[in-house]
Amino acid sequence: MQLTTLLISLLTTVAIAAPAPAPAPEPEAAILEARAQDLIDLWKNKNFLDLKFTGNANPGDCKNLPSNFNDISSSGKAKAGFRCTIWVDKDCKGTGFSFNQNPGSSAFPDWINDKASSWKCVKA
Repeated sequence: MQLTTLLISLLTTVAIAAPAPAPAPEPEAAILEARAQDLIDLWKNKNFLDLKFTGNANPGDCKNLPSNFNDISSSGKAKAGFRCTIWVDKDCKGTGFSFNQNPGSSAFPDWINDKASSWKCVKA
């Protein structure tokens, strides 16, 4: 009898101490991560000549030009399917100038030539 009581007590303790199974994880909505892509090409000189900068970002994101390309762009093209704008000031502020892939802009207007500091491209 004592052995039966002892076994029941032991089994009860083991059953109570056993961890409960973890609940199944709830399915999460699929999250698609936007990936940065090449959107803009800028050149130091007119007619798409000399040093070239290729800007990489998510469409619609404003980007400041790197220090080695700030205030030196003279021509540019958007990548296929995009329209890009360059701005005189950082953070896409101030006066902007827009262009697409074809024909692009082989010579920026004087008011922004060698003055661009930021850019943004959107789907055309």
